[in-house]
Amino acid sequence: MTKDMKGMEKMIKPALEKFMKESGFVKKEELDKAVERIDSLENRLAELEKN
Repeated sequence: MTKDMKGMEKMIKPALEKFMKESGFVKKEELDKAVERIDSLENRLAELEKN
């Protein structure tokens, strides 16, 4: 299941970032925080898969 989630995230993340940047709804600082959070969650998933 984590593989499926990771695959979906890889497809969605770039599209979401592009939309958020172009839409003007989100400030760059907020987007950077969201991207950092996503990266953090990706790292956690990777750690869980190792165990």
